[in-house]
Amino acid sequence: MKFHGKKILFISLISFFLIANGFADDKKEIINQQQELEKIKNEISTSKKKLNDLKEDEIDLQKKLTDTDQKIRSNKTVINRLNRQLRQLKTSIESTESSLRDKELFFDLARRRYLGNIRHFYKHAINPTTLIVQNANDKLMLDRQIKYLTALASFEAGNVEFASDLLEETISKKNKLTGERKEIHRLKGKKETSTVLAESQQKKQKRNLVKIRRKETETVDRIIVLQQAAAEMERIIVRIQQEIEERLLASRKSKDSPSFFITLKGHLSTPYRGKIIETFGDKVNPVTNLKSFSAGIAIKGQPGSKVVSVASGSIAYIGNLRGFGNFIIINHDDRFFTTYTGLDNIMVFIDEYILAGNKLAVSDNKGLVKFELRDGRQALDPIEWIRLDSF
Repeated sequence: MKFHGKKILFISLISFFLIANGFADDKKEIINQQQELEKIKNEISTSKKKLNDLKEDEIDLQKKLTDTDQKIRSNKTVINRLNRQLRQLKTSIESTESSLRDKELFFDLARRRYLGNIRHFYKHAINPTTLIVQNANDKLMLDRQIKYLTALASFEAGNVEFASDLLEETISKKNKLTGERKEIHRLKGKKETSTVLAESQQKKQKRNLVKIRRKETETVDRIIVLQQAAAEMERIIVRIQQEIEERLLASRKSKDSPSFFITLKGHLSTPYRGKIIETFGDKVNPVTNLKSFSAGIAIKGQPGSKVVSVASGSIAYIGNLRGFGNFIIINHDDRFFTTYTGLDNIMVFIDEYILAGNKLAVSDNKGLVKFELRDGRQALDPIEWIRLDSF
């Protein structure tokens, strides 16, 4: 069952390679080119979508840059205003501190005068016995001094109180100005930090914008290149299709014209000396009763024996089939083709023109060579073409 499955696979693959020689290569190339064209078109579509996404990113980033720039400008405006306020506050604080020193001096003098008057008052009023009173005029003078000292002490007490109020007011004003300066410094520091962060963000946004624009340029260039490639691919496909049509037309004309190979029917030499162990045509497996078709003959000979071309032609294909080994297809006149499988040490190359009897290779270690002959796609019985005495 496996053997017949391999024969079916072999027949199918050999048919494929023969068709390849009879324009299937071009058809395969068209399919490959069409697939490549579809890939290019998909890539163009993907690139265009990427370009649209990049443009949207660029617009979004430009808006963010504008917002960031406005934020920086606003912050700098606020910082400049706060700096002016700080300069004004500095002047006010310096003026207040100067006034405070004057008030402190005034308060200190008033307090000293007040305390000096109090001492005089106590000296004359509380200890009058220390004064020597000789007559009434002295007594009157003493009373007047006491009254004067009392009034002066009261006046100086008012000056002390006034100086104290002025001092407290000045201290309060200084504290208020200092608090305002501290608050403005805080606001300024906050704005400066915000500005530094915004400027850093702005630099990053500008770098990203440059990257996006560079990617846009690269994507646009790639789209142009891909579009050019797609156009070229379409031209190639059209050219190949035209060549196929021309070759099909030539092939039809060729089939209508006489073939030199057909004159060799019954006169070909065997490609390999040995015993025919499998003939051409339909087969039924005696064990499995499975039907199969043999498109050629199988010849059993000595491993390493030479395999030759049965007629002149050009090497159309050299390949390898699993289960059958290396094989060669020869194109004899663009109509008849021969196939040789089970080869080793191949000595020819593709497109090489060889003569009848030229050595192609040797049989592999199994010593089994399979030979097929076709007229286009139609498999022919090699026994009708090969001289039996040549085996």
